[in-house]
Parts: sequence; structure tokens; C-alpha cells
Amino acid sequence: MTKRERVMAALRGAPVDRVPVSLWLHNFATENSPDTLAAETLRLARRFDWDFLKPQSRAQCFAEMWGFRYTPSRERAASYTVTETPLTTAADLRRLEPADARFGALGEQLEALEMIRKAVGPDTPIIWTVFSPLMILPFLLTGGRAQAVALVRSDPTAVDHALDAMAVTLESYARAAVESGADGLFYATNMATRELSTAAECRRFQRPYDLRILGRVESAPFNMLHVCGASVLFDEFADYPATALSWATMPGNPSLADAHRRTGRAVVGGLPAKPEIAGLPPAEVETRGRRAIAEMGGRFLLLGPDCSINPDTPDAVMDAATTATL
Repeated sequence: MTKRERVMAALRGAPVDRVPVSLWLHNFATENSPDTLAAETLRLARRFDWDFLKPQSRAQCFAEMWGFRYTPSRERAASYTVTETPLTTAADLRRLEPADARFGALGEQLEALEMIRKAVGPDTPIIWTVFSPLMILPFLLTGGRAQAVALVRSDPTAVDHALDAMAVTLESYARAAVESGADGLFYATNMATRELSTAAECRRFQRPYDLRILGRVESAPFNMLHVCGASVLFDEFADYPATALSWATMPGNPSLADAHRRTGRAVVGGLPAKPEIAGLPPAEVETRGRRAIAEMGGRFLLLGPDCSINPDTPDAVMDAATTATL
């Protein structure tokens, strides 16, 4: 099978010659320009020959559209340094306006995507990262997640205004990503955990904006929904228009097989994420991969990590993920 045939068959639950596999990781030194982001993505693609690509846009690119500023890192495994978080009060949220997704930091991501697609050709599926508006909000606030949760509860109207401005921007960005060569989105949130949100809050501040953005690319063949964290509100996302679901298979979250039974969708996972994976022996990574394949009977599964992996994960560990599928 070609990579595209293999991935699309796995998404449908059809027989595959082997389970498709991919990993994703930041390189903090190369993520700050379209050219270097594309070059690092292509280096990894050529070295590991993964079945699909999830290029690692810099996480802060979304918040940059509304005034977030940082000093880039020069080290592969050392993150950027925040220099400015633009919002401090609910009044600041009310002043947020939609941004033009084809310019600035998001325009740079689209430029990188076009370069990657041109280099890998049509056979390699590419999913492109988009953060939920509620995930972006803490980047912009001086008080981070704690302040975001507090504002959700104290001034929901101001939060709605900010989330709407972000959603307008990201609807355009999602559509532009597909037009620029992506097969769909890697759509992520890290705010839908029982620690940070109730089910009612998830329905109010997560769902309407998520569905607007995902609705713009609903016909794309490969949209992956990633719900990040421990004790996620998984059932709130079970009916989202995504072809595959990704989350951490840790206590308090569903297993791969359980999530598939509850949703009928393909699942992505089976391998640990940062910080655990980098310190595991390759044989253990291979064992975990084979265990996931057995759990799913080789169907409706794309082997991958619970979340992104360490930037300095040894090559032998990453090779072991592929070996598990052979």
C-alpha cells in the first residue's frame, strides 16, 4: 500500500498491510521561520519515513496574532522565553478583534505548509495544527490558565467576545491550511480536563467555537482531534466531526479500544509522550506499540504518541515505533 492508501484505510477500519505510524516533536531552534520549520519537517520525514506528517508549528504562533511576544530559543530542546503577554483584564478581552490568518505568524505557518507539501508530493498525508480558541486564551493572559478559568467564571461575556474573535480567525486559517496542502487538521485543546473545566463550561466555551472551525474543513479526509491532559472530558467530544481521535491513555482516560467502541472512530496512540518516551529502551517502545496493535486488532488504529515527544528523543527510540508495526 502507499502511505495515503494505508492511512485512509486505517481511518475507515479497512484492512492494512501494516498499521500506519508517525511521531511529532518540536525543534525549538528551527520552528521560528517557514524555511527552517519546513527543512526540519522534511529531515524527519526522510529519516524516519513516517506514514503521515504532523509538522510542529511553534505553539505560540496563534497567540502572536494578538500581541504575544517571545525571545526564540537557539537550542533544539530548550523552549522560547516569554517577553510579553498582552492581556491582563476582562476589558482587554473585549477589545480583541479577528486577525488576518494569511499574514503574520499564521501566514508563516501556511508558507511552511506549502513548502512541505511541494517537497513530499501528494502521497504523504499531512495534518496541520490548529489550537482551540480556549487553548489559546491562556497564552495571552498574564495569569495563564488560572486566570483563564477565573475569567470564564467571572466574566463569561468578555470571554465569549475573545473566543469569537479567535474563532473567526481560525475558521479562515483552517480553510487556508487545507487549500495550502493539508489533508485536515490536528485540532487540539488542553483545557477540557476535570481540573480546569466542568462539562457545562466545556459545552459553553469549547464546543460552539470548535464546531465552527472544524465545520470549515469537515469534508477534509483526515481531521484528528487531540484532547490533551489527564481526566479529560472525553464524552464532550465524542460526536465532533473528526476522522480520528487522540488523547493520553492514562488512568482516568479511556483506553484505545474503549474510545473506539464509544465513538466508532479511528484512534491515534499507543506510545507514550514527553517526558517518558525519551528515556525508554527501544525494546519497550516496540513492545508498547505491538500491544496497542493487538488491542485494536490492527484496525482503526494509527500508531502514535499520546502527545508530542521530547525534542531530543533518540533516533533508536523513534525507529522502534516503526519496528512495532512491521
